[in-house]
Amino acid sequence: MTDRPAPRSIKILANLPLNALLYAVLIIPFLLMIYLAFLKWNPAGGYEWWRAPLIGLANFHKALHDSRFLSSLGRTIAYVAIVVTIEFLLGLLLAYLLLEKFPGKKLAIAIIIYPLMLPPVVVATIFYLMFQDYGPVNNIFLRSIIGEKALGIHWFLRPDTAFISLIIADIWQWTPFIFLIMYSALSAVPKRLIEAAQVLGASNFYIFWRIRLPLIKPLIVIAIVLRALEAFKVFDYVYIMTGGGPGTSTETVSVYIYRVAIEYHDISYASAMSLIVLLLIIIVTRIFIWYSFERGGR
Repeated sequence: MTDRPAPRSIKILANLPLNALLYAVLIIPFLLMIYLAFLKWNPAGGYEWWRAPLIGLANFHKALHDSRFLSSLGRTIAYVAIVVTIEFLLGLLLAYLLLEKFPGKKLAIAIIIYPLMLPPVVVATIFYLMFQDYGPVNNIFLRSIIGEKALGIHWFLRPDTAFISLIIADIWQWTPFIFLIMYSALSAVPKRLIEAAQVLGASNFYIFWRIRLPLIKPLIVIAIVLRALEAFKVFDYVYIMTGGGPGTSTETVSVYIYRVAIEYHDISYASAMSLIVLLLIIIVTRIFIWYSFERGGR
């Protein structure tokens, strides 16, 4: 018997549940958000969204002149740049150090990836308690270094220390993500290339810089892009640890959009800001991928 392809109608019926779920969960809400961005609708106004007046690009114009939105966006970009850079360097270093076999290697890897298994809300709560005035960071760690002065450090009452506490929490949880990708990539480098370079007298640094890194470049780009996209959505740490304070000094764009939509009930304005952020992410990601792959391939 010859294998015959399934009729087109069977394929459509087989994919119908998945397509229906995709439209219901992703596409329809996204289209609705685009539509709401051009309206002036507030749920507290007492009228349904389909009766809201059309105001065109007013919400987008307002967002581009909203100093709080622009500040939160710039703060988020700075946050992403700092945490992704540190997490990549730490993850790559840990992956390189754990390439060699040694007693307890499996236990070391298990300990490293443990933070990745915790929900961000749990990590945020843990670090919120750790950075309290009489918490472990001040009372144990810093006190052993600088003495009683450590008890006078109020992490969440100053913009700089509050921002640093968020960065530390993020690095602790998400460095294992980079580590797993880098460890898998470095482990997949053909051993014959490494051995050939060693026979020719190449140093470990030269082998790492000239052989290992170029071969794992695609995975490096993927790891950085995925981590940057996830870091840009940071919400749990800010909402639980600092609440965006003191004032709005640690407020990220996700927290601000949440407050506009949920606390201030301005759904249309929040939708417009979300679309601006989405467009910015698409442009930056596309440029980064082009520069890393397409430009490099010419």
